[in-house]
Amino acid sequence: MHPFFNTINRILVLLAGWLLLTVSICGLISVTYAATMSNTLLLFTPLYLLCLILNLPNYYICRGLPLGQTPWLMLLGSQALTLFAIAGFWSLVGTGYSVYLDDILVPPRFNALFETSRPMNLAIVVIQYEIIILVHYLFFAIGRSRDLEQAALQQKLLISEAELQTLKATVHPHFLFNALNTLANISLSSPEQAHRFCLLIADFLRYSVAYSKKPAVTLNDELEHVQNYLGIERERFGNRLQTRFTIDDGLRETSVPPLILFPVVENAIKHGIDSCLEGGTLEMLVRAKDSMVIIEVTNPVDELGRKQKGTGHGLSSVERRLRNFYREKALLKTFREKGQFKVQIYLPVSNKPAA
Repeated sequence: MHPFFNTINRILVLLAGWLLLTVSICGLISVTYAATMSNTLLLFTPLYLLCLILNLPNYYICRGLPLGQTPWLMLLGSQALTLFAIAGFWSLVGTGYSVYLDDILVPPRFNALFETSRPMNLAIVVIQYEIIILVHYLFFAIGRSRDLEQAALQQKLLISEAELQTLKATVHPHFLFNALNTLANISLSSPEQAHRFCLLIADFLRYSVAYSKKPAVTLNDELEHVQNYLGIERERFGNRLQTRFTIDDGLRETSVPPLILFPVVENAIKHGIDSCLEGGTLEMLVRAKDSMVIIEVTNPVDELGRKQKGTGHGLSSVERRLRNFYREKALLKTFREKGQFKVQIYLPVSNKPAA
C-alpha cells in the first residue's frame, strides 16, 4: 500500500495539497487563456484529480527500480515510457471529457479551451510526474537512512550486550573463584606460570573492554582473544580440556564483528566440555569456500554428564549480530549429533581494514 494511504490524516493532507495546486493551475490557465475561473475549475479539477490517481502508482515503479541498483538506461527508459502512457491517457480522457461538457452545457466552450491549453497542461503533467518521482525516491532514501541508523544502533546494543555477557562470564563469582583458586595453587609451585596466568586474565579483560567498542576487528584478533580465554580455562580443566585449531592463515585479516567467537567457544566449554566427566577436545576449523569464510566449532557432549544451565541467549545473540553486521550474507547453523555439537558460521570474505 502507498504510504500516503496509511492514515486518514495523510489522505486528507494529500487531497488538500493537490486541490490547492489544482486551483492554482486553474487560475493560471484562466488568466493565460481569458477563460472564466468557474469554467476552468469545472474542466480541470476532475482531470488533475485523475492525474494524481495516475501518478501515485509511480511509488511501486520507484520501489522496483531503486537508485544505485538499477542501470540508468533502464531507469530512464521505464520512467519515460510510463510518463508517455500517463500523458497520452490523460490527454485522451481530457478530450473526451471536454467534448462531453460541450454536449451538456451551452454555449460549447470547453473543448476549445482544452485544446488551446493542451501544451501547457501536458507540460504541467510532466513536471508533476517528475516531482512525484523525486518525492518517492526521497522517501525511500530517508527510509534507508533510518533503517541504517536503526541497524547501527541495534548493532551497538548487541555489542554492548556481548561485552556485558563477556564481563559477566569473567567476573562471575564461580569464574572468579576458580581463577583465583587456580592462581593461588600455581603461584606456590611456579611463580613464572602464575605470572603468565595473570597476563592471560589481563589480556582477556583488556580485549573484552577495548575491542568491543570497535565496529569491526580482524579474525586474528578474535582468535587471540579466544586463545586467552582457553588458556585461562585450561589451567582449571587441565587434561580434560584439549584444543585443536586448523586455521587458513590467509583468512586471518578478514574483518568480523568484535566478540563474535567468544560466546560460541564459551558455550562449547560450559555446555560441552564441562558436561563430559572425562572432558574432551574443542575443535575449531576456519576455511574458505565459494567466497565465504566458514568457522566451525565442535565440542563433545555427554548427555549423562554434568550440565550447566544456560540462558539460551549466547548463540541467538551471535546470530542477531551477524544479521545486523552482514544483513543476509551471513549464516549461523547448529548441528547436534550423538555425543557431539557443532556450530558453523558462514561469513562473506572481507579484507577491509578493521576500524
